Amino acid sequence: MLKKFENWLIENNYKINTAKDYEGRIERLCKKENITLDTLVANIANILPEYETGDKYAYGNRSHTSVKQALRRFNKFLSVEGR
Repeated sequence: MLKKFENWLIENNYKINTAKDYEGRIERLCKKENITLDTLVANIANILPEYETGDKYAYGNRSHTSVKQALRRFNKFLSVEGR
């Protein structure tokens, strides 16, 4: 699914480096949280706000908010995919 996310970003005019970076950030976030990608997909509506304004805000703002932006784009990708 992450490769499909990367390709979706590229199709939506993101640079290849950004697409690869966002894919990696989603993967690293799952490892950091000790959750599977399926768990993230099922719970993104609850997880994303934690990184935007909640307890994990500081981590979400790392690297010029790239973690938060990756989560937002992943959420958009999931909605377009009907998940």
